[in-house]
Amino acid sequence: MNHFIKNILLLAVALVPSYFTAEYFGSVYDYFSPQYDNSIGLGKEGLKIIVGIPFTYTFFTTLLFQSFGFGNRNKWTLWLLAPALLFFASGDLKHIYLPIILALIALGLAVLLRKIFKIQSL
Repeated sequence: MNHFIKNILLLAVALVPSYFTAEYFGSVYDYFSPQYDNSIGLGKEGLKIIVGIPFTYTFFTTLLFQSFGFGNRNKWTLWLLAPALLFFASGDLKHIYLPIILALIALGLAVLLRKIFKIQSL
């Protein structure tokens, strides 16, 4: 049960940088699929934040859980990324490769972090 609580806290830690960097990831996605719809009453910057949150969630969840996750890291990562993958699959299918590439980049960075800091599997 101790690993469960630690992983939930790690998820909360992953959500904080996801919120603060969402605009940057949304700006990058804006190059692939411009966000001009203003049906919800937000400006272009607000739409970039909303669009960027699933991308940052994918990136930081993969990075943090593969670097510092407790117990079965792969299982936790896959279960936590399932809702984001369903979100991406329900929307723009021709750009589904973007979150997959982000997750692979985060996985590579996590492996690099684990090797540099010699983090042992718990």
